[in-house]
Amino acid sequence: MAQNQSSLAPRSWHHVLFIILLAVGGFFIAGGVATHIMLAGTEAGERWEMALQLTALFGIALVVAGAVGYPVAHHLAGMRDAAEQHRHDGEMIRLLRSINERLLLSDTAKRIAYREQDRAALRRAINDDISKGDYEAALAMVEEMAGQYGYREEGEQFRRQILEAREADIQGKIESASEHLDELMKHERWEEAIREASAVARTYPDAPRAAELPKKVRAAFERYKQDMERRFLEAAQQDDVDTAMELLKTLDQYLTESEAGQFREVARGVITKKRENLGVQFKLAVQDREWDRAISVGEDIISDFPNSKMADEVRSMLDTLRERAALARQGA
Repeated sequence: MAQNQSSLAPRSWHHVLFIILLAVGGFFIAGGVATHIMLAGTEAGERWEMALQLTALFGIALVVAGAVGYPVAHHLAGMRDAAEQHRHDGEMIRLLRSINERLLLSDTAKRIAYREQDRAALRRAINDDISKGDYEAALAMVEEMAGQYGYREEGEQFRRQILEAREADIQGKIESASEHLDELMKHERWEEAIREASAVARTYPDAPRAAELPKKVRAAFERYKQDMERRFLEAAQQDDVDTAMELLKTLDQYLTESEAGQFREVARGVITKKRENLGVQFKLAVQDREWDRAISVGEDIISDFPNSKMADEVRSMLDTLRERAALARQGA
């Protein structure tokens, strides 16, 4: 408010002066003219005529001086205001520069003052990420510690710690996956085991132990197939038809067409013997009126040899066998 008042004062003084000059000049003109009119034709009028004329002329001079001096004074006042404004703008610019320099100095001072606090905060953040297993984020903060703050030696120590922790974590996960694969293989879940071993190898491509897991599972699977083949051949050789048939059903899930070719003749003999054995058991059960056993053997024939002539014959008899079995149970 004080600044506004001071800026208005230089602009208003010439207005006041102009008004005063006009008022005084008008007063002298009016007074001289009026007095001359009143004293015209009298002795006093003649005596004061010169003085009255001078009074009117003085008033006119004041009016002319005010009219001529006003624009000059107005222009001079404008020039002075412009100079004052220029000086004020210069002072404002110098003040702003000073404030900016102080702010920059303040940021530098704060960075120096809080250097240790920032360093401690980085340490806590890195340790937190290591404990959470977020090793990539921890390595990124190590780069910041070494680059922005210049703690290269401490950054390298953290880097070694992070890499060791990540390696230990990876090895622990691979060990856990290996134990799970052992359980899958123990229960002969080979397809699932192969899928999971391949997934672990893709997840940790730089870990040699992970890369070995698929090979481990496939080698175990090959040993399993070879053992099944050996047991099948032994059972067939010993005429253990039931065991040979069960082994053949299992092998049929895993053997390729070329692998199955070498067992085709043996398998055909086992299948023939199995069918013949089931046929004999079925006939004996019917002859001995063991209806429930006949039904059970007949269902095995249909299940194992669905497209055989024997299966068709059994299907035609099953309804009768079930009725007789029901009547036998009622009679009992």
